[in-house]
Amino acid sequence: MSSNKVLTVKQVNDYIKNIMENDILLSHISVKGEISNFKLHSSGHAYFTLKDSDSRIKCVMFKSNCMKLKFIPEDGLAVIVRGHFSVYDRDGQYQLYAEDIAPEGTGALYKAYEQLKKKLAAEGCFDSDIKKKIPFLPQNVGIVTSPTGAAVRDIISIIKRRCPIVNIILYPVQVQGEGSAFEISEGIKYFNKEKNVDVIIAGRGGGSIEELWAFNEEIVARAIYESEIPVISAVGHETDFTIADFTADIRAATPSAAAELVVPDIKTLISRLSQASYQLNNAINNFISERKIKIEYISRDSAFRKVEQKIMNYNQTLDILNRDLENKLLELLKNNKNKLIMNIEKLDILNPASAILRGYAVIRKQENKSIISSVDQLESGSIIEIELKDGTVSASVEAKQKKAF
Repeated sequence: MSSNKVLTVKQVNDYIKNIMENDILLSHISVKGEISNFKLHSSGHAYFTLKDSDSRIKCVMFKSNCMKLKFIPEDGLAVIVRGHFSVYDRDGQYQLYAEDIAPEGTGALYKAYEQLKKKLAAEGCFDSDIKKKIPFLPQNVGIVTSPTGAAVRDIISIIKRRCPIVNIILYPVQVQGEGSAFEISEGIKYFNKEKNVDVIIAGRGGGSIEELWAFNEEIVARAIYESEIPVISAVGHETDFTIADFTADIRAATPSAAAELVVPDIKTLISRLSQASYQLNNAINNFISERKIKIEYISRDSAFRKVEQKIMNYNQTLDILNRDLENKLLELLKNNKNKLIMNIEKLDILNPASAILRGYAVIRKQENKSIISSVDQLESGSIIEIELKDGTVSASVEAKQKKAF
């Protein structure tokens, strides 16, 4: 056997790993190539191969570095990968530990911009038929922007000059830097939750692509797309286009342009209303004059006079019928009155009270007040009551005699 020292597999891998990690070139290196077999694991780590026409290198990028990428790496993309080489002990495989990935030829931000734009367009987020109409004269306008920038001063100044009656509600946010995209999206969501504005302006002043990047983030694009309130994007200068511009219901070239779009100039509006009122009055007067002339012309026509005569005849007939009806009613009332008098006289004859007034009396038993109509109802000694026209008397029956028929 050889006298050389025998090493374990791990010792060999550790030795090679130590050499790589301490090599000046391999510990800080940038490698260009084409991405293939890219896989983003559920853990957040990314695994891929970097290749050219002659060779391949296994690569891994841990979650902490993946989260810093502005775009999503994809197969076939030519990139420059910055990182360091080391050995994965378990498999004895050397690999490139990527710390950053940049598209070759174009910047990472531009690549991220194009990827998100393509993704949202495929989902229909930019479709014109889903764009909401901006209200002609909103009562309340919401603004999502920095409270200290020139953009907010311009927006407020122009709105108040053009239409002082409009109420402005500012939701202050950061418009660049870490967390700014989240704050912008929360501002849009706030107005939708509170429903306290009729339209939203979201934007900022001009700047570099890095400074405008918050408005290229998916979280902002989603908030604008899902907003039930119309959103006007007002980002940067006229030549600046962001993802927010495509998802918004209308894009304003600048914050100042957004302020002019969101409200009408009240002075111009009053002038147009005055002009419209004048034109409407003229139109009404002309219409009335034309109809008046037509009516006068028709009224002179013989056919019209025939109709008028027929109406007068109908009115005369109606008067006659009305008079006949009144006479019939009076005759009916008179006849019914006579019948009523006759019936009252008959009732008066049958009324017991009338008989009493003529000298007759009503006799009742004292104990039960029942009327006596026959001698058979009485016995000697019975107590009776006799009702006369002016009162009653009590009496005792001493004898009775039945009438012979």
